[in-house]
Amino acid sequence: MIIVWLLALLAGLVVAALGSRRAVTAALEASKTSSISPGIIGLTVMAVGTDLPEIANSIVAAFGDHGDLLVGDTAGSALTQVTLILGLLCLGSTPIHADRNTVLWVGTMTTGALLVGALMVRDGRIDRWEGAILVTAWVAAIITMQRRQSKEPHETPRPTPATTLPVAGSTGRHVARALAWLLLVGVAATVVVESFIELSGRIGIPELVASAVVLSLGTSLPELVVDWTAIRRGAVALAIGDLFGSSLLDATLALGIGPMMRAVSVSPEAATTVLIAAMGVMAATVIAGSRPSHGRSSATLLFLVYGAATAALIVGTG
Repeated sequence: MIIVWLLALLAGLVVAALGSRRAVTAALEASKTSSISPGIIGLTVMAVGTDLPEIANSIVAAFGDHGDLLVGDTAGSALTQVTLILGLLCLGSTPIHADRNTVLWVGTMTTGALLVGALMVRDGRIDRWEGAILVTAWVAAIITMQRRQSKEPHETPRPTPATTLPVAGSTGRHVARALAWLLLVGVAATVVVESFIELSGRIGIPELVASAVVLSLGTSLPELVVDWTAIRRGAVALAIGDLFGSSLLDATLALGIGPMMRAVSVSPEAATTVLIAAMGVMAATVIAGSRPSHGRSSATLLFLVYGAATAALIVGTG
């Protein structure tokens, strides 16, 4: 029976990754047929889409009384995306030139949100009003970022066979296509969450540790697939916006949306998990925001941050 749940978990991850990859094409087309910059598309549409596994997990875990799984996956994903995933993208043949102001701004907001989250879970519970605060914080952060970037120049992806063809259809149609593929991601994510809950229970691994270290890797897979594709197409702003936007979303909307619907209880170690994630995100923000371009040296530093934070999570919550 364990093999069946493991196969369901792997199948869900594969479908989530493939659906996310399809969504990036539709998102790029929506950007090209509108005045919306790829950076904003990354921070909003793509961040929500690639984070659907974490959003689905939050809701499913809240209604299933799995508060530790909820906290572990959202905090672990916020950390994984701006350390391990960004580091892997830095290993590509072309250096990544990120908008340092956006990185520092969004990374700082994410760190602050995680610190607030750590305070919220100290009493062993996330109430509905606390979840509502986190969701509202994400909305406010996106509005702020959109206003900041509204006057920035529109990034044009490098010409490739996929992007030199005429773009047909309206912006609404492209957005609808992206959302349809992202809905598939959400369905696959629900399968992943249910399979993971069953497997962790049968193996006997604490949910908090397993979700923060293992499940976060699986639910962050869409970011890796989508952003690797975006960078290959020259849409670096979309990729960086998605990575840091997803991390921010994990620390706010994903962490809060489940408890906003139904309050959850968490273990005493949950606050330590969120605090460690905050420190890791802060370190990654400094690394990504202090350099004009990123290659193998940045990747090495980001991997070290991820490794140190993961070790601290295992020791601090195991």
